[in-house]
Amino acid sequence: MAFTLPDDLPPELYPLAWLAGTWRGYGILTYGETVPEQAVYQEMTFDHDGGPYLRQTTTIWTVDATRSKNLDFEMPGLQGASLLAPAQIWSTETTYWRPVGQEQPDGADSAETTGPADTESAGGPLTPITRLELVSADPAGHVGVWEGWIQGPRAQVGTQAVGRARTAVPVEEMTRMFGLVGGDLMWTQDMAAFGQSEVSTYASGRLGRVDDVDDPAAQPGSALEPAGESSDSNTPASDDAEPTA
Repeated sequence: MAFTLPDDLPPELYPLAWLAGTWRGYGILTYGETVPEQAVYQEMTFDHDGGPYLRQTTTIWTVDATRSKNLDFEMPGLQGASLLAPAQIWSTETTYWRPVGQEQPDGADSAETTGPADTESAGGPLTPITRLELVSADPAGHVGVWEGWIQGPRAQVGTQAVGRARTAVPVEEMTRMFGLVGGDLMWTQDMAAFGQSEVSTYASGRLGRVDDVDDPAAQPGSALEPAGESSDSNTPASDDAEPTA
């Protein structure tokens, strides 16, 4: 289904318009010995209230391994979500995306946080690079200030500062990448936390856009047997792991 530009979207947000909406899907959490590798159900909503920013709300659930089905990690996000039975909320976060200016790519930048490389054909139109500033907060006691860029259907951001409450686990640095691939929202997060100074993989996901959030077919676990009925599953999950950042 073709994407429709949201009503009343401020012109400043046009480069971010492809993110707008609700996305549901699946992903993986893993972080060394601290977070055992496990499949998770994910939901992201990008909305706006008419101001020159997007609000992103992200929720990640662990899954019930006794009901969830095995995943093929090449399947579309909504299809994968239909095979997972959410168990417990692992983490939530609210993030505000604010565009702060544009520049033309020169074709020589590397794909670092300083800016994306121009991958369009020689002589073709160049998609402007929109610079971003983000702020995030989560109930585990962390706030983040991020900078990065978005160019066409891909974005990359990294923290410039991470603050935490006195009792929150240490998080030193986070980076995230987002991209639209085959109509699905793909994203990854790396971080340095729990006393580890090296940035390493923490989370990844593949999510599909939801046109009707109340559609039964778009709900997690919609392809599973009702709770209480027999269901075979080997989906990796860990409901005993402690929630993290």
